[in-house]
Amino acid sequence: MNGGSLKCHRSLRWVVAYGLFGVPRSGASIAFAMAAISITGNAAGGATALAAMTAAQLAGAIPVARLGRGSNSITYFKILIVIRTMALFGCAVACSASAPYWVFIVAAVASGVVQGAAFGHLRNAANYLVAPTQMTRFLSFGAFATELTFLVTPILAAALGTVSASLAIAAIAALGALPALILPSAPTADARVEEAEKRRAISPDVLIWLACACASSAAISAIEVGAVLLAMGFGLQAGYGAVFTGTLCAASLIGAIGNSFLNRAFSRHQVAGMLTAILIGIALVLQNSFGLSIIGCALVGLFAPSLGIHYSLQINRLARPEMRAETFSVLKVSTSVGTILASSMLGWTSVSLTLTAAIWLLLFVLGMISVQDLIVGRRMSAARPQSVPD
Repeated sequence: MNGGSLKCHRSLRWVVAYGLFGVPRSGASIAFAMAAISITGNAAGGATALAAMTAAQLAGAIPVARLGRGSNSITYFKILIVIRTMALFGCAVACSASAPYWVFIVAAVASGVVQGAAFGHLRNAANYLVAPTQMTRFLSFGAFATELTFLVTPILAAALGTVSASLAIAAIAALGALPALILPSAPTADARVEEAEKRRAISPDVLIWLACACASSAAISAIEVGAVLLAMGFGLQAGYGAVFTGTLCAASLIGAIGNSFLNRAFSRHQVAGMLTAILIGIALVLQNSFGLSIIGCALVGLFAPSLGIHYSLQINRLARPEMRAETFSVLKVSTSVGTILASSMLGWTSVSLTLTAAIWLLLFVLGMISVQDLIVGRRMSAARPQSVPD
């Protein structure tokens, strides 16, 4: 196998690992609900376990990722996946043994606390397994694989859950362990620097893209989580909510495929245009028209993968090598915060107010990008040598 084929093979293995990484998270909602019924007789306990796991992910992402600074990202990622897998098998054992529900929740928390950091090191591993000229393409493949995972895993968890809740969790744990087996090793996947350099904070430029990721996630989650409410708002049965999420997901798959063919980075003006398209899509969903709402969902889904890939590439470019894994973990936290904000607003207010808030968030980050462009433009003008008259 020549060098190019070997690099491509390693890149594809990263894509598969990236796609399978989300299996535990995408299947947890159904599997945990069935486990709660098995242990306590109340499905609502599954939401408690899922919330505890999510909270642990947010709390553990930065400190756990920081522990791996200067380490081989792939090796550290595999260690974290082993911890996550053992914790999920602990959930399965607690369910099958009818242990006290707090034991189940403790195991769920243990699986969640390493999730954000593991994502950061997995994304950082792409720098050592994917050629720079192919990074956009393989990130698009990764986005496509992730969408497929989020489509298939809940169905698998539901099917296995009808047999046994513990079996569903065990299967999710086993599938979630595969990235550690699939991901190839890379001896250079580390970044050692002086201790003084390690203490530097995340730059303001990176914070802007983290804010953009949070706003985009909130907009997308407002549709995903509020799909049932949208359907009921049109006088339809709750099951028709799948039309909105299905449109969003199908458009995301198309967007990921299109981005893989383009295989190029976007300019700031193009990014602003895509954010505007998502803003328009959200506004269309707010209209009292089923057809316009579907078009709006399609617009949001179509541009979501390209924006997510752009944020990832910009953070990779701006973050120092020793900070990349940690910063990608913060990126995971940012998108999770966006989801939590949208979900909380839906629970406290209404779907229309949540979507309106998403529009304001998108306008805010668009303003930040515009201001940054203005500042950068002035700096470039000031840096140009002034012409001297004869």
